[in-house]
Amino acid sequence: MKKNITFRCFLLFLGLAYFSAMIYPKSTEYPIIQSMSYFPYSDNTLLKKNDFSLNLNLYYSNIYTFNKEKTIVNDFENLSTIFEFRYGLARGVNIEIYLRHSVIFGGIMDKFIEDFHDFLELSDNHRPVYPRNSVHYKYNDSFFYTDKKGCFSPVILSFLGQIYESPHFSIKSRIALGLPLSNTPGLSSDKPFLSPGLILTYKKDWFSIDFINYLSFFKKPVWLSGEDIRSFIYRSEIKLNIKRFITGFIFRTSPFRTGDISHKAYQMYVGFKVFKSLDFIILEDFSPFDTTPDISFNIRVKLFKKK
Repeated sequence: MKKNITFRCFLLFLGLAYFSAMIYPKSTEYPIIQSMSYFPYSDNTLLKKNDFSLNLNLYYSNIYTFNKEKTIVNDFENLSTIFEFRYGLARGVNIEIYLRHSVIFGGIMDKFIEDFHDFLELSDNHRPVYPRNSVHYKYNDSFFYTDKKGCFSPVILSFLGQIYESPHFSIKSRIALGLPLSNTPGLSSDKPFLSPGLILTYKKDWFSIDFINYLSFFKKPVWLSGEDIRSFIYRSEIKLNIKRFITGFIFRTSPFRTGDISHKAYQMYVGFKVFKSLDFIILEDFSPFDTTPDISFNIRVKLFKKK
């Protein structure tokens, strides 16, 4: 009995931490949509001419989507590693390169999530249909994975430039081109993508807020040749920095026109700058939950910066 109470208290503690993420990136880790375009831009500051930096972003996500016909199944965990190189090309202009590798695998979080849902008497969304910590990734007849699988996403070459600047307010734009490195159904595409974006920033002392918007254009991957999809994704983000604390909200559309994965994505996140060169962030999704992870963790490490 005592052991059961201790376990419930432990679940309650984790649950409070889990839901605290909702009131306190960032990329929305959902492989089939990220295969067409992704948004790894975690730093919107401008480096001075000839300065450069090298950063590392790690995302760990538990992803689950299920429909009763079993034509669309997302049941796995995803680890994404993103290397980010930025260089001050000229005054007010930076060039950036992003290289992302992602791998899907069974993971370790299924038991905790199922126990947590049971404890709060939430729907299990048919999770017990599949064995815990296993891979079941399927989209109609396009692909079906039951084992670990990894690949490189398109390498991104982008330019970040200053449009306007005042003591507290600035407007920047980013133009990014994704160049394919592989063609792996459900994980990467053989088609390039183009993403223009606009970043509005207000900053004063220890406080700053960013309004970030991107519209990404792409062609349909060959492995989705029989599907009717849109040729763009819209992504919007509000990001707030208060001293060491980071919080924000992400909205992203889906290129799919029908089915559960046509739903828009809504996420909030909270983070903390542990050290000057280390950020830790938790991301949590909102209903309808179909094109976002159940939960994601993001660690950002500033590996090197030359001034």
